[in-house]
Amino acid sequence: MSVPIDLRVAELLASRLCHDLVGPVGAVNNGMELLADDPDGDDMADAVSLAQTSARRAADVLQFYRAAYGRAGDEMDGQPGRVADVGEPFATLHKCRAEWDLQGLRRAPVAGSAKLVLNMLALGVELLPRGGRVTAAAEPGETLVVRVTARGQGAALRGEARAALDTDADPASLSPRAVHAHFTAVLAHRAGGRLTVDEGVDEIGLAAALPAAGVTPID
Repeated sequence: MSVPIDLRVAELLASRLCHDLVGPVGAVNNGMELLADDPDGDDMADAVSLAQTSARRAADVLQFYRAAYGRAGDEMDGQPGRVADVGEPFATLHKCRAEWDLQGLRRAPVAGSAKLVLNMLALGVELLPRGGRVTAAAEPGETLVVRVTARGQGAALRGEARAALDTDADPASLSPRAVHAHFTAVLAHRAGGRLTVDEGVDEIGLAAALPAAGVTPID
């Protein structure tokens, strides 16, 4: 089920990726500058630690978006362990604790389901301005129901993100803050489902039911 991605959407997604990389890459640069200024100084250990930690964070961000936005995510269908491996560090970077119940991805694999889970996770993290807990689950059956629940103080879906969940939304109306919601809704549509939102107090649930009947489980 194809929904075209407008060039503006691709540009906004690239901007989002770069935004998430600016912090850790800048910190690596700061650490290297400290070393260059005083390689034998008292702050050498701190500079090395800063560079190492920030480089690891940058690598985690790149690994996540490589799967969430790129073809690498298509290779993770039916492999819940790999989904958690790239999703866990991303959630941690955004001050969120991730919980996983994704064995349904193995029992009823659906093309595009792994990438959808990662993007729903990123959207859930985005809904938690003060951090919190995100739970990702996949429930197999006649449909594969993919769920991400975001729990934390002030959990909220902004109006612009809510409007962006419409797969027919005008790309020109999308903002960098809302583009990820739109892309996630498009991925759900492409996988044969529709992204729905259930809002509560300090809790927001995202779900998509994907056609899974007759699919042979991956060993």
